[in-house]
Amino acid sequence: MKLIDKTPLLDAKGELGFVQRVQGMLKFGFSWPNELTAQKAITTFLDKNLEKGYTLIRNLTLGASEIMVPMILLGPTGIYVIHVTYLRGRYEAKGNLWNQESGNSFKPAPVNLIQRTARLASAVTAFIERQGVKLPISVEPVLMAGNPGLHIESVRPAIKVMMIDGLKPFVSNLSGGRPVLSAELVHELVERLTEPRSPKKETPAAPAPEPRAPWEELTLPPQEAKPVPPADLDFAMMDGASAPSAARSIRESSPARPRPRSIPRGKRILGLTRTQLMIVAGLALAVVCLFAMTAYLFLSSPTLLP
Repeated sequence: MKLIDKTPLLDAKGELGFVQRVQGMLKFGFSWPNELTAQKAITTFLDKNLEKGYTLIRNLTLGASEIMVPMILLGPTGIYVIHVTYLRGRYEAKGNLWNQESGNSFKPAPVNLIQRTARLASAVTAFIERQGVKLPISVEPVLMAGNPGLHIESVRPAIKVMMIDGLKPFVSNLSGGRPVLSAELVHELVERLTEPRSPKKETPAAPAPEPRAPWEELTLPPQEAKPVPPADLDFAMMDGASAPSAARSIRESSPARPRPRSIPRGKRILGLTRTQLMIVAGLALAVVCLFAMTAYLFLSSPTLLP
């Protein structure tokens, strides 16, 4: 299996440093490091058990839409958008509802992971087809548990939902499934996702030109149209919503998750904004106080004095 990792803020070893971890938590939510850990475990399993012909794209941002898709798996058997959750406990997947256990019943969870995963699959479909490629099959959304402590009661869920013990059968079905995509098409779709380009405009066939006089041949050749930069290739989401608003809809941020503010890069220090620096300084001060308190208790304890 080929792995294309687009996860932001990672160092050369594919790890998050302290500063990068704080940046990621402030930008993508405080649970983002836990999501990366759950993704890494699933990625390792897929890499060891999937044969050649499959490509996994991790944490890809779709053009200029600010929509980050956790995992996109492409291969002979189809296209899958996989959202790996780090949650644990008892949950219920019923239709398009995602409920968590509350006493002897279930109540709606703060974030509907079923709807979020389905919207991510729709976003990937729109992103590819806006480049002039018609998908022969639909993109399948998959909600996958990354923690053995997560138990899901499935009641005809709207998308494919699996606990961690369903990962092995899922891979077995991929390996032995009927091919529906050619290797050439899979390669093209991977390129469309990682290196998007504008669709080719079809021009109607012009009628045959009439014979011209010799002096009329001395004209300048027509100028070619300038290509559209891939960064400018944005796309509208469901119901005609703009990309930033669709991104907010997909994230479905909880009240505890702060919204990132755009601050001029010139006011950043070490890549951090003033708010981020204050948080880092607060954490550092807390660590210093903890060490000081530990040293004080150690030196003042009568049992440790000679």
